Amino acid sequence: DNPALLQALSLANNGTTTNNGNNNGRIYPVYIVDPNCYALLKCSVSRAKFLLECVQDLDASLKERGSRLYVATGDPVEVLPQLWEEWGVTHMTHEADETGEPYAVERDAAVREAANKDAGGRRNVKV
Repeated sequence: DNPALLQALSLANNGTTTNNGNNNGRIYPVYIVDPNCYALLKCSVSRAKFLLECVQDLDASLKERGSRLYVATGDPVEVLPQLWEEWGVTHMTHEADETGEPYAVERDAAVREAANKDAGGRRNVKV
């Protein structure tokens, strides 16, 4: 099991939603279904169902607060810059990966690099 998955899909335990220092603008909570993620490629039907239920619960919790969860599919390094451009995003926060899996570490570093490159170094990134 991946405890980080549980933490990231709960508002109560999610530092990016509770500790975001820049709440002056609109917040776009995003969950990316990454088809290259080992945890998704090798998960059981029960685990996939649990993940879907967690995503639905997070969306419901956000809707109670007047927001919603945006779900996208694909490589986060490609998908996120498209969303940042579409939404005019100037700040990005994300959960730190706690698995230590090489793919996740490389992916997160590439997303942070894309965030800074995409905005000419002007996008504030917080983990």
